[in-house]
Amino acid sequence: MKHLISLSFKYIRRQKLRTFLTFMCIMLSAFILATVCVYGSSLYTTLYNYTEAEDGLWELEISSWIDDKDDLEVAKHHAVVSDYYYTSWGSAYFSSESLKGTYRFGIFEISDGKHCYRAHGVSASKEEGNKALEGTYEKMYSINIDASAEGVMVPEYIKKMGYSTGDTITLTIRPFTAVYDEDSDIIKEIRAGLKEKYGTELSVTDEGFEDLPKEVKKKARQTSIANELYSRGIDYQDFPLADIQYGEAKEVTFKIADFIPEKLYFDSFTVMNGENSDITIYDLIADDPYVNIYSDSCNLKIRLIDNFDYDKALEMLFTDLGHNYNTEFYDSYKFGYNTNELLLALEVKSAYALYKVLASVIVPGLLVLLIAWFISRFVIDNTFEMAVKERSTHFAALRIIGASKTQVAAIVFIEAVFYCFTAVPLGIISAILLCKGSFTALRSSGLELFEFSAKPAFIVVSAFLTVLAIFISAYTSAMWAARKLSPAEALNFGKPRSKKRKFRKRKSKLTLSAVKFIRRYTKKNIKAAKSRFVISTITMALGVLMFTVTSLILSFLYTEYKKETSQYKIRDFYIDDYISYSAGNPAEELDKYFGDKELFSEFLIHGYDSFYLSQADGSDRLAADKLSIAKTDSLQNCSIYAVDESTYKEIGIDKITGMSYQEFAGKNGALFNNCIYGREVERDDSGKFTQIYPESYTDLKKGYTLTSKKGDSIHITGKISSEWDDCSIIIPLENSDDYDMNYYIELTVNGREHYDEALSRFNEFRQNENCQLAANRYTTGTGLRTFISAIVKIVLIFLVSIWLVGILSMINSVNTSVLNRSRELMMLRSVGMTRKQLRKSILLETIMFSATAAVSGTLVGIAGFVLFTNAAGMKTSSLIKYIIPVAAVSLTLNVIIALISALPATRSLGRVESIAQASNE
Repeated sequence: MKHLISLSFKYIRRQKLRTFLTFMCIMLSAFILATVCVYGSSLYTTLYNYTEAEDGLWELEISSWIDDKDDLEVAKHHAVVSDYYYTSWGSAYFSSESLKGTYRFGIFEISDGKHCYRAHGVSASKEEGNKALEGTYEKMYSINIDASAEGVMVPEYIKKMGYSTGDTITLTIRPFTAVYDEDSDIIKEIRAGLKEKYGTELSVTDEGFEDLPKEVKKKARQTSIANELYSRGIDYQDFPLADIQYGEAKEVTFKIADFIPEKLYFDSFTVMNGENSDITIYDLIADDPYVNIYSDSCNLKIRLIDNFDYDKALEMLFTDLGHNYNTEFYDSYKFGYNTNELLLALEVKSAYALYKVLASVIVPGLLVLLIAWFISRFVIDNTFEMAVKERSTHFAALRIIGASKTQVAAIVFIEAVFYCFTAVPLGIISAILLCKGSFTALRSSGLELFEFSAKPAFIVVSAFLTVLAIFISAYTSAMWAARKLSPAEALNFGKPRSKKRKFRKRKSKLTLSAVKFIRRYTKKNIKAAKSRFVISTITMALGVLMFTVTSLILSFLYTEYKKETSQYKIRDFYIDDYISYSAGNPAEELDKYFGDKELFSEFLIHGYDSFYLSQADGSDRLAADKLSIAKTDSLQNCSIYAVDESTYKEIGIDKITGMSYQEFAGKNGALFNNCIYGREVERDDSGKFTQIYPESYTDLKKGYTLTSKKGDSIHITGKISSEWDDCSIIIPLENSDDYDMNYYIELTVNGREHYDEALSRFNEFRQNENCQLAANRYTTGTGLRTFISAIVKIVLIFLVSIWLVGILSMINSVNTSVLNRSRELMMLRSVGMTRKQLRKSILLETIMFSATAAVSGTLVGIAGFVLFTNAAGMKTSSLIKYIIPVAAVSLTLNVIIALISALPATRSLGRVESIAQASNE
């Protein structure tokens, strides 16, 4: 054995080119398999992170199993339940169906005996347990609730009754119906306005409306007395009502934990229970024929204990809740339950969950791994076969001097072991480093849930598959080496002896030109070694295919992204419906979070409110006649925007008007805007906006004063046409305190190096302030460039590794082909073929091989891309601009690769020329 090991290493040291090619092929094969496995491991961890953040760590939702409070307590504290999260909610309103035909208005009265408050609806909600089970990533943030606080949260208007946090209060809730007081001045004014505008004083909720002429109904259908009262700033508290009829009252006593901001749930009475309170909608609402409970539901999400049979745990829990597992669990829809299938599959807890996600997650991953293994297997097999056949004379000599078949095979296996301990670890380490760098880059682009993870099980799988491929290839090559070679085969580098062919009379080809002879000779050589060339061609074609498809998709997505970002600027953070409680400029209040210019390069804020124009002083008509370009049937509802300096410049008002923001704010007035695209935004076939009006500005000098139905007035000092919302009023942000505005905030991070601190400020805002939605879009904004760079690097390295394997396989095939034909080449050289012609033959053979791989891979890649885009609704004609450049690059690269790949073969050709020259001498 010692001598066999020494002989194996002697071959490895002497055959430097062959050893290098074999080492690289095996290393790259190990790299490809390890890359798939390590990325699979990291994607598994990343998928788990996203599942935990977005869906939560709950495993089952079993509210359908719960019949009463006792069942709820059993489920929450059951032996097989490790954690739970419970929510319940219910709401009640007067429905239009229940009041249909009565022509009455339904409302609730909330009273403590001293004060009364009217509410449109009543609702109650509760949350209890571990909220982390629910998932928290980019959820809606309406209000920050302390569920552990003692008592309940109630609307802020309860504070106006004289109560504070910690007080115990008893409230009486009574539903009642009424009609509008037709003797009140405001109702008379509304009726007169409707009569003037629509030709009838009736609204859609009034008796007799359906008997009106069709044209009159069509005009007046969009209005109601309630909406007219709202537009004048009159809420339920001050609705002029008559003929009030009360329903049954319900009394409820509770402790106040905190108050809900007035701008949230302002028109309803909302109770939010903490863990220590349990007020349901039925505790608030008595039976009433006109009141509908629109929702009354609960949600109990649980997590089962680990290290226990999942199905057995379900059976125990279902049975202990009083149900029959054998007859009810599978047969009754009533006892259906929801599962977090992806989490259960990732935790390998449920066989059914694994089956459900098999097609969408597991099968594609295994398919990619299988394709990678077959590529590696073919390449390694081709490499070992050529390495062994190149030493056929040595193996024949060993057999002649007495070496057994086992000893000859052992030499090949020893070489395989050498590569297992050198090339395989190097390939796996390279894959791990690549994956770690890639996921670090992805995290730095804002994808903080992406996590590198090289789980030992995945690494072992990649190593096992690579070693398996090596030893299968080594076995087949060792068996070939151990067989008895004929002298002709041994002297011709293992090339099998040609079979005797029947003589066929053919036309002499001695008159062929040199060019035709070289071309015909090259084709015959390729046909003589079909198996090696087929394997190498397929391997390289796969690399070309993946390169083509990936390049086409990236080119398409990049072009579409450029088109989209040319129309819309994507920012990193968005905050919608922020509620400000401080007087004055809200930007000053937010300065503590976002005012640092080093962290945020852009901080834009604008507010929004509705401005209902008064018909009494002709404001509606004035807007139509003097301000609006596109006249409409009704302009009574205008939008009013408060913009800061950054937004003012962003929408280009400074360029349109020629006024700086300071000059605009100093005029103490507003601008009336008509959108350049009209009231309906239009786009052409390319997706660009169709401009209808030119941008313009008209200084109205003294201006016009518009009055809202609430009695608010606003002075219009100028008229503009811009991209901003049509029929809108624009005011400086500093003047927004007079309006009931919600604010919208856009932020841009000042470079990747400040993202972490900027994200910390953003999260601090979400924890302390109230808003409707706070969204992190960094990966589609500033972080997109880093993200794209990371993705491109990952894809390129993976593709290049597959392509490189194909190239090395091609080098092996061509080089072995030269050695196998050494006697033929010596003969051709001896009879007069020039060195240039001989090299031209080798180069032509390489180019023909490369061209086959390039053309087939490129065509299949283009076909796949066209099918994919056609399925998405894209026309093939619009894809030519992507296909032609990518196809040209692919073919050009393959020509260059072919020229480079021919170099080792030409070096081997030098040995043949030396022998031929010696023979001639």
